[in-house]
Amino acid sequence: MNRSTVEEIKARIPIEDLIGNYVKLEKAGKSFKAKCPFHNEKSASFFISPERGGYYCFGCGAKGDIFSFVEQFEGLDFKGALKVLAEKAGVPLVMDAKADSELDRLREITEQTAKYFEDQYGKSAEAQEYLRGRGISPETRASFRIGWAPDAWKHLHAYLKTKGWNDAIMEKAGLIKKGDKGDYYDRFRGRIVFPITDSSGRVVAFTGRILKDDGKSAKYLNSPDTPLFNKSAILFGLDKAKSEIRRVGYSILVEGQMDLVLSHQVGVKNTIAASGTALTDQSKDESGVVSNLGMVRRLSPNMIIALDSDKAGRTAAMRAVAATALSMGMSVKIADIEGGKDPADLILNDPESWKTVLKNAKHVIEFELGNVLREVTDPHKQPRAVRERVFPFLARIDSEMDKGLYVKMIAEKVGLSDTAIWEDLRKFEKTVKNPGTLSASVGSRMSAASASQSNLPDSRELASETRSEDRAGGGAGKLVEREGRATDQTGDKLHRIDLVERRIFGLLALMDQVKLPQANEYRLLVMKIAGDSYGERVQRVDPILSDLLFESEALFGNEKERLPTHMDELLLNFEEDLINGDLMKAMGELRTAEKAGNAARVAELAGKCQELSKKKVEIGKKRKH
Repeated sequence: MNRSTVEEIKARIPIEDLIGNYVKLEKAGKSFKAKCPFHNEKSASFFISPERGGYYCFGCGAKGDIFSFVEQFEGLDFKGALKVLAEKAGVPLVMDAKADSELDRLREITEQTAKYFEDQYGKSAEAQEYLRGRGISPETRASFRIGWAPDAWKHLHAYLKTKGWNDAIMEKAGLIKKGDKGDYYDRFRGRIVFPITDSSGRVVAFTGRILKDDGKSAKYLNSPDTPLFNKSAILFGLDKAKSEIRRVGYSILVEGQMDLVLSHQVGVKNTIAASGTALTDQSKDESGVVSNLGMVRRLSPNMIIALDSDKAGRTAAMRAVAATALSMGMSVKIADIEGGKDPADLILNDPESWKTVLKNAKHVIEFELGNVLREVTDPHKQPRAVRERVFPFLARIDSEMDKGLYVKMIAEKVGLSDTAIWEDLRKFEKTVKNPGTLSASVGSRMSAASASQSNLPDSRELASETRSEDRAGGGAGKLVEREGRATDQTGDKLHRIDLVERRIFGLLALMDQVKLPQANEYRLLVMKIAGDSYGERVQRVDPILSDLLFESEALFGNEKERLPTHMDELLLNFEEDLINGDLMKAMGELRTAEKAGNAARVAELAGKCQELSKKKVEIGKKRKH
């Protein structure tokens, strides 16, 4: 793959079109803005610049071009993003085999293995008969690349040997296992095989369903974790479902591959499956890899869970999946399948009834409350059952308004007061570790650090905030943003003066870019106001100057004639903040001098405080003009 391929893809896919397929965009001058897809926020702080071909989030610091966006959003490496974007752009890819890494070689061997299983399926009448009996069409089988692993100990191993692969790479890919005597044998034998793919459609692992149950072997066998396959980072079928999930605004989680394949076959293509993977309540792992549910949540926070309808299956849905999704801030509904059928059986018998079941799905709280009332008929035992079975889900809901809705529902159906339920719920939450942050894996922890910075005020808002703080007697040390203290990308707290400073230098850079003649004049004013601290301030903002320019373009880029007005306001804020700082320092020193009985020093500092106060008054007068 050469550089011109990347540039051609960039030329064919405008960044606003690409990102607009993932999140809703709003026009913001020459740029676009959106709520950041990489962290929870209430106000849009994610800006996209068509001119630059880049994006930047002022809340969490995410930034890059179309390639890094796909990498970040879909949890792919560069080559995976390249594959996705090349397909979108219609650009053929020619990869350089000499530059292959170990991961590339693992992808190559898993791809060859997938083709091998497909070829073997074509030779097995038994496997073909099984899929026909399950209602899977030839087109669907080919689309999902369903294959067959022959019932032999070393069939795949021998085949891969002929292709030049050694035992070490086969074992690392999870395709063979070492026996007690040191010899290798195939991991998958006598099984219908479903390839597991990443978000770009590359095969990374396999799940095998046994064809003849011998009473000893597991019904399903999955690949182990490998350098390619992290069970917590991939969901079966997500590569085929992601576009539809974005389009309809919710996902459907089923248990098995067969459930998913048949659901897609009847047109319900926003279906994903948990089988062969692992669910986690973390949006990312320690290395920053996005989890499978974290990926789904980015596509849509709404999910319907439709697992087996038997009691064990329902319990699994409740405890293992619903609570996990709720903990990530998702809205979770349960599709109730009656008659002891799994989704695959239901779809095979009556595809329309599958769609009806999904349409009638109930929120997990309502669903489990219904189970409690149906199964626990003694009214004296119902409150305890509610605490034990419903509260674990209710406590995981982050929104107090949503909690209030379900508390009212419980009160009406169980015949208790809202107050009593709230009191018991609060007691329950205290017994749960961090109950208020159970959904923090995607939401609360990140928003606590960055939401306050997600909607930075403009220069006029900053000015009014300063005046209101002064009237309240807060002083410079208490000047904060309207949403609390902001946080920069490193997690350090930002005082309001730092935010003003960032805006000033960003605006200066924008003035230089548009060749505004007043730029040098304003730079001299900044130097004068900052005094000896100017050099230190320049050094501080220099590494992030391009980001500050991006911010200024997004905020002020479409009103070039008003740039001096914005700068005048910012400079007044800047000067006032510095005066406030000096005044606080002088007042502190004055109190110390008074306690020490140092009359000369008291007189000197009192004069300084009076002088600084006059300067503040002068700034106030300038604002009025």
